[in-house]
Amino acid sequence: MTRSALALALILAAFVVPTLAQEEPPLFENPPAPHKPAPSPTPVPARPSAPPASPLGPLPPGLDFTRWQQMTARERQTFVEGAIAALNAFTQKLRTDATVARGLPHERLAGVVRFVTENAPRRAASAYLKEIERIYMTTEGQKLSILDCFQKAFERLNIPAAMTPPPQASPSPAAQPGTQ
Repeated sequence: MTRSALALALILAAFVVPTLAQEEPPLFENPPAPHKPAPSPTPVPARPSAPPASPLGPLPPGLDFTRWQQMTARERQTFVEGAIAALNAFTQKLRTDATVARGLPHERLAGVVRFVTENAPRRAASAYLKEIERIYMTTEGQKLSILDCFQKAFERLNIPAAMTPPPQASPSPAAQPGTQ
C-alpha cells in the first residue's frame, strides 16, 4: 500500500508542480528578421589588380644586383618567398607523382626521388634571403643576376649532409727539433 501511495503522490506532484510554477521570460529575445534590400542592378566594381607603385619608382627591367639594390626589403622577401614556394610546390608534385606511378622503372624512379631530395627547400625563406644578402656583399656576388645568386644561396643552404665532402683532418704540427 505504501508503495502505491508513494507512486500516486509522485505522479500527482509531476502534474501539479508545473501548473503552480510561474511563466519565466525567455532568456534571449528573437529580433525580428531584418528586411533584406533587393539586389542592386549594378555590380560592385572590382578592385584594380595593378600593384601599388614602388616608393622608389619603377624597377629596372633586368634582374641584377642594381635591381636588388633598388628593391625594398618587402619586395626582396616576396621574391625569395615566391621562389621557395614555387620550388616547394614543384617538388611536392613530383613526390606525389612518384608515389602514384607504379609502372616506372626503378632507375627512373630513383632519379626522380634523388632530384626531389636535392631540390626540396629545407629552410625558411628568411634563411635564403640572408644568404643572398651575404653573397651580394662580396664583389663576386655583385656580378651575379638575382636568379643566379638565389641558386647559389639555395645550393649553399640545401646541401644534404651526405653530399658534403668529409671534413679534412688538420695537419699535425711538425715536430720541431730541440723542443722535446
